[in-house]
Amino acid sequence: MQHIPNYEQQVYAAVLGKVIGVYLGRPFEGWSKAKIEATWGRIDRYVNEDRQVPLVVADDDISGTFTFIRALEDSGRYEQTPPAFFGDTWLNYLLEGRTILWWGGMGVSTEHTAFLRLKQGIPAPSSGAISTNGQVVAEQIGAQIFIDAFGMVAPGQPVLAAKLARHAAAVSHDGEALNAAVVVASMIAAAFVEKDMAKLLDIGVAQIPAASLIAQVHRDVRQWCREDGHWRQTFERIGEKYGYHRYGGNCHVVPNHAVMIMAWAYAGNDFHEAQAIVNTAGWDTDCNAGNVGALMGLVVGLERIGEKYDFISPMGGRIILPTAEGTRAATDCLSEATAIARIGRQVMHWPQLPAPKGGAWLHFSQPLAQQGFLSDEQSQDSRGALLLSNPDGEALHAHYSVNPGRVARMALPVYPGATDSAYQTVGVSKLYSGMTVHADMDCSTASHAHMRLFIAIATADPHTPPRVIYGPSQPCDGTPRSLAITIPDTALMPVTQLGIDIRCQSPATGSVRCLAVRLGGTASLYTDTLPVVNRLNVPGWIVDADVIRGAFSDDQEPVQHFGKNTGRGLAITGNRFWRDQSIQARVKVHLADEGGLVARYQGLNRYLALVRRQDRLAICKRFYGDSILADMPCDWPLDQVRELRLHCVDNAITAYLDGQPVLHAIDNDLRDGATGLLFSNGLVGFRDIRIESTVRA
Repeated sequence: MQHIPNYEQQVYAAVLGKVIGVYLGRPFEGWSKAKIEATWGRIDRYVNEDRQVPLVVADDDISGTFTFIRALEDSGRYEQTPPAFFGDTWLNYLLEGRTILWWGGMGVSTEHTAFLRLKQGIPAPSSGAISTNGQVVAEQIGAQIFIDAFGMVAPGQPVLAAKLARHAAAVSHDGEALNAAVVVASMIAAAFVEKDMAKLLDIGVAQIPAASLIAQVHRDVRQWCREDGHWRQTFERIGEKYGYHRYGGNCHVVPNHAVMIMAWAYAGNDFHEAQAIVNTAGWDTDCNAGNVGALMGLVVGLERIGEKYDFISPMGGRIILPTAEGTRAATDCLSEATAIARIGRQVMHWPQLPAPKGGAWLHFSQPLAQQGFLSDEQSQDSRGALLLSNPDGEALHAHYSVNPGRVARMALPVYPGATDSAYQTVGVSKLYSGMTVHADMDCSTASHAHMRLFIAIATADPHTPPRVIYGPSQPCDGTPRSLAITIPDTALMPVTQLGIDIRCQSPATGSVRCLAVRLGGTASLYTDTLPVVNRLNVPGWIVDADVIRGAFSDDQEPVQHFGKNTGRGLAITGNRFWRDQSIQARVKVHLADEGGLVARYQGLNRYLALVRRQDRLAICKRFYGDSILADMPCDWPLDQVRELRLHCVDNAITAYLDGQPVLHAIDNDLRDGATGLLFSNGLVGFRDIRIESTVRA
């Protein structure tokens, strides 16, 4: 397939456009045009502070877009991924009621309805079909809001993008919702090579039946744009013919798709104007602005996204991405763009590029990329002391102005905190006790005799102020420096923030550059029992349980019980940076079908486990279905406490019972992931949990 110039940079521009649009439109989602104009007149900037809400929040438009694309990689079949597997991907990454979707209920939220169909055993595409859920439910907006990345992985190939979009969207939608999704994905695919908006609109609508309603919407809206000369007049005509009074349900695709066409047609190649139009028009603003922004990012290019307004500096590329897998709960636009481009190269049968800067976790390898770093403005000591920029895609520039007692700190969230969003922030930290963090710094433009650089990490304890831990300092003397820290025992409190501090004993101004941040070492955790907050929340863990309680009066040891009333429950910590690993715990089954340990966890349907099942001990594999890799008879009465250990090195798996190796197995599918506890259809007790894992990022 044809080579696309600057493919990775174009994907990054599309991802930035998507995220910017969502953050712009989120604070007034669902408002009418009249209310928006009465409040602000025109939306030409971020207005979150006016609404007293955070700018960076979890949102389904973002979470679904950057999660559901993983179906192509997870299947290993990329553009040949079977339709049903797109539904399997939902079941892997969705914690019911908690991650990615708006969980509005059966028949209210189309996506929740489709999820329940998948749970009932109805595979995609039947899970989202009109014949299953009815036309109104099946034609709501959700198909198009999650679809952008399927265009990004098919650059210059709108027909291929249309095929992938139909498969992905059909998990939850049908009818005109599928047509709308196909148009968006195919336009994005075409925009890697074609930048003329009229031609892009022609390409998009050519991928759907000419007799479809969405095709008629395109013809009408584009004709009105030619006749009216101003978007407000066109919007009135859209409202009359295609408004909510004609297309019902919670949030129908037709009115909102019409608004997107209007914004694209009037704005042409002006990113800022497209966002102003689509957001001021109202209705489902974050969804519409996200789709409009993804395409416009490609049309105008990375260098022109912020030519009229600085969209990037206020949010630094930060993304909150809650899934059942957890690694990317705190992520950033460049990391997500890099992952999408990697998938796209497989889809297009292109060779992969070498990982930037030797596979560094953070590499700043595109212009404007801050990779989630912002100046720490929370503390009076650091407020206003730092400006960040990345003009060339080589490094993150930190421009500082410090005095004695003041600190310039660039701060990166590595574990999401609470937000005011309707979407929960389930996830795990990227940093754990025992891991090492290295930051490659260029101090050639800063030389002060009394200036020092530090790595600082912060941990969260719900009962006390955050604890800040500093690594060894390095002088800023005009030479390259490698900052490092080995994270000490954090008493099981999750690391929430990584910082790089600049301090000086005399007034100093200047700049340093962060070239890359790398992770390594061995993550190491020990606890007798897990710290529980608000009944079912364990900080730093993903917990899918119905009950957590202490020991019973007659227990042999003070175990902590985890229970799941129906189905399989899990408590998970760690991430996809973890490779060779060992988890050990003392375990007792009080009343449950299964109880044991989990390793190399990559989601609800991708992990290894060592479990007691009635009178047998088994190494099990869940990989879109359950299999037993090795098992043995095991005389293990209920309520008896025994020690289990699950050890994974490369593809070799060893199970230990009471300190002795008893089972061995080989697995070539799961080579990294998190660890944790498993409990099925009942109550299982655990204590003395020990976890170790090598780390590579």
